Amino acid sequence: MPEGANPVADYELGLRLLNIRATQRVLGSLGDPYALVLRGADDPYPHYAAIRERGPIHRSATGSWVTADPEVIAGALADSRWRMAGPDGAPAAEQPLPFYGYGTLGAEAGEHERLRAHWRPLVDQEALAAHRKTVERECRAALGRVTGGDLMAGYAWPVAAAATGALLGVPGPALPRYAECCAESAALPDSLLAAQPLPLVRRVEAAVAGLDALFGEAPDAPDEPGRAVRVLLSTTAAPATAHLVGNAVRALLAEPGQWAALCRDPELAGAAVAETLRYDPPVQAEARVAAAPVETAGTELPAGGHLVMITAAAGRDPARHPDPDRFRLDREAGPAPLAFAGGLHHLPAAPVVRAQAEVALRVLAEERPDLRPAGAPVYRRRAPVARGPVELPVLGLGEN
Repeated sequence: MPEGANPVADYELGLRLLNIRATQRVLGSLGDPYALVLRGADDPYPHYAAIRERGPIHRSATGSWVTADPEVIAGALADSRWRMAGPDGAPAAEQPLPFYGYGTLGAEAGEHERLRAHWRPLVDQEALAAHRKTVERECRAALGRVTGGDLMAGYAWPVAAAATGALLGVPGPALPRYAECCAESAALPDSLLAAQPLPLVRRVEAAVAGLDALFGEAPDAPDEPGRAVRVLLSTTAAPATAHLVGNAVRALLAEPGQWAALCRDPELAGAAVAETLRYDPPVQAEARVAAAPVETAGTELPAGGHLVMITAAAGRDPARHPDPDRFRLDREAGPAPLAFAGGLHHLPAAPVVRAQAEVALRVLAEERPDLRPAGAPVYRRRAPVARGPVELPVLGLGEN
């Protein structure tokens, strides 16, 4: 048991999570599509289609209100009555866990302005232009080291952690610890919707605390808001970059001719990122709590109502995108993806993730044109928010 752990608290929390998990599983077995999303699936998109078929918004048997409607989602993300937490800062009743250390960061508009000065210099155009060179260096270094055939462990995660760490000033000796904390934190957003096993919850808690300590130990340690922004970027940008690269490569290799097209013209990496954000984004859902009664799509939601928005469903909506279940690099530009569309927790990360993933795909296409699938990807269960392979077996990456 970890030092300082409370066995009674662990027992009570573990039992609560187990009960919630069992309830969600039963509700999924009874056909509730949102409960099936919470259980996890290698392909969640049929469940999203089932949610769409229930109308613009509906009440799940889990107690949450659920929508896959792009207009409802866009409206809610722009409406200040929908907040990350309840009026007293507490989580919604439907949320399995209280927030982690920086879980409510940026919940209010005033916080956006207070913290903007801390993240803006990291992600402005000049900083990102310089950062792209760093990302390329990390990509080529990762390809020079890789010996196995797992794209995630050999390339996507090493690049994502090293590049994000470089952006945030993590010193080289601390990078292994930083990378481990980033990887362990990947389940953070999922654990706020789907009840996770207790050991995973404790690992996520330790990862967030570890990142905070790491930034606090630096000789030029930032103040509390600056440290908070760096923890936030670490827990969002690094996992999302790794997952975006993994999702893109999987789709490119699965759709005939798409990987070859990227290898012929690696500058299509930007198009690959844009199409992946539509087709299979690394952030699949957003959740909000009503600060006051809200009428949405003709439905009155009470104060404290928990709204889950399946943002990934918008990219597969046939009313918005022709032939939505095909991945195409030559797809004409359509509506902007709703992934990364809401809240301070995504606002600074979005340009970083896009830039890092674009460079990673371009370098991979330049250096590994013979890449090909070597088996089915492995996904983590109970991951309704963070979407990306845990393992992506390929040939042609290193010494397979």
